[in-house]
Amino acid sequence: MSDGTSTSDESRDLESASSDGQDDRSRVQTSEPKGSPDENGKPPSSDGDGTQFKVDDPLFSQRKGIFQNKEMVRVGWVPDGDRIVGRDDYISTISSCLNDAVYGGAPNHISITGKTGTGKSLVSRYVTRRAVNASVEDIRIGHTYLDCSKSSTEVQVISTIGQQLNDEDIYDEDEDIVKMPDTGLPKDKFYKRLWQILDHYDSAIIILDEVDLLKSDHVLMSLAKAVESNDTSCQIGIIAISNQINFFDELNPRTKSAFQTQELNFDPYNANQIQEILRGRDDAFRDGVLTDDVIPLVAAFSAQEHGDARKAMRLFRTAGELADREGSDVVGEDHVRSAQDTLEKDRFRDFLQGTPTQMKAACLSISAKSLYSRDDYVITGELYDAYQQITNAIDMDTIGIRRFRDILDEMQLSQVIETKEVNMGKGGGRHNSHRLLHNPETILDIVMEDTRFREISKSSLKRFA
Repeated sequence: MSDGTSTSDESRDLESASSDGQDDRSRVQTSEPKGSPDENGKPPSSDGDGTQFKVDDPLFSQRKGIFQNKEMVRVGWVPDGDRIVGRDDYISTISSCLNDAVYGGAPNHISITGKTGTGKSLVSRYVTRRAVNASVEDIRIGHTYLDCSKSSTEVQVISTIGQQLNDEDIYDEDEDIVKMPDTGLPKDKFYKRLWQILDHYDSAIIILDEVDLLKSDHVLMSLAKAVESNDTSCQIGIIAISNQINFFDELNPRTKSAFQTQELNFDPYNANQIQEILRGRDDAFRDGVLTDDVIPLVAAFSAQEHGDARKAMRLFRTAGELADREGSDVVGEDHVRSAQDTLEKDRFRDFLQGTPTQMKAACLSISAKSLYSRDDYVITGELYDAYQQITNAIDMDTIGIRRFRDILDEMQLSQVIETKEVNMGKGGGRHNSHRLLHNPETILDIVMEDTRFREISKSSLKRFA
């Protein structure tokens, strides 16, 4: 289990409201952030056609702006089903697993893997809300979403689930409300209070996003065995989501035995699907502000990074924000390119923050290869040779190739590079080959913010490639 923080900012803002809405059977208390759309999907500061209400403070813009409903291009916005693209089979499978919950029965556990931005969280939340709203009369389904990058300890998970399900409406008038604090109780007391809250539901669907970031998988076993252990009468279904494809194979054997799941792996979107997703959100902008090349260009940038819809949506929104900030009446290609450059630098700066200089030297080596080599993919040995030349040039310690491979593994997990195994032919053996997933110029700019690397000019990197 990881005890670190997530480098992916895919599944972070997922607390915004669904356009599907919730009827009173949901029973889960949610707080709407200021600026969320109203019940008709209109932003509170707009009359729906982009004309904004009068702003009295001259510090703030008086113009109509680029956006009509900005919430629609935020990562956490859950759309209607007709805006969900290329995920019909996954929706069908998940709905089958949750079907019994609609009648108060036991939903099946589901484990979902796939790269970031493939719709894992969105589809899980969409189908869960459909199940809640479809539940038969007098059946109460609780549902909760938990980002394990923010709540990673066992107590944090138990407490957060309990707090999200602990709606006053589930209690009888003369019944004491269970109090679920953040801290201050022994772990078994937290569990006892969670079971008491769950007893007010017939079924509960618990979505654990970025589940690989839990510090212990014991909570999975406890939730999965709760009914069998007579802890609660509530039928619990867990949807566990991870970007790491092998995560569920590496669970503790006891947890794996209790947590029997339907396994799903989400495929990346292709460029056409990304375009369709973006066109399904273009009414976030005022009519006529998007030039024809904006959506194809955003999709093309996204397709370079395995079809990440999350990054595509963030780029789409940021391009609009840049245009808005400039006072432009349209969002054009230049705004998309500027937004891409800004977001890529921010992502890579976040990735390198606090990392050892060896990681930066490795990034420099693959950037040099990417700029000056004819091949898209470079084998580990060639990258290591370039790395050695760089460390020698700045009089820096050189690590061995085994540790260098570990750094490349970290870069792959953080989606800085893509790695595949290649056969070099008879006598050549099999080798890992690597491709940079980011603009090498951007990486060079960020790495050279470190004074140790300023001795190397961009023009001199060609000799290392």
